[in-house]
Amino acid sequence: MWERYNISAQQALSQGRPVDAENLFRQALAEAESMGPTEPKIVQSLNNLANCMRQQGKHNDAEPLYQRAIKMKEMAGGHFHKDLVMLLENYAKSLRANGRGAEADKLESRAQVIFAKK
Repeated sequence: MWERYNISAQQALSQGRPVDAENLFRQALAEAESMGPTEPKIVQSLNNLANCMRQQGKHNDAEPLYQRAIKMKEMAGGHFHKDLVMLLENYAKSLRANGRGAEADKLESRAQVIFAKK
């Protein structure tokens, strides 16, 4: 079910139906969470939902989703895990769009350090 929700949400987003996409991404997140607290699909679901929120201009709603995804990825793979690059960059985009450029700069710098270590 997780994959079905995720694919349907991506399709809805690409078809210009962000509200439908948001609901489907929420269902994907709930499905991932039902698989257990350390399920890797939770991080992907959080990122997808946060990106959907960001695209709708809901930066304050996206922020805790990005933060949770980053925290989970750090706990699972450490502070220099390569998958953090994408999460940090996405979060930085949201912060920048919300007028928080200095915070975004810090996240982008951290992402560059991680990327350089790959």
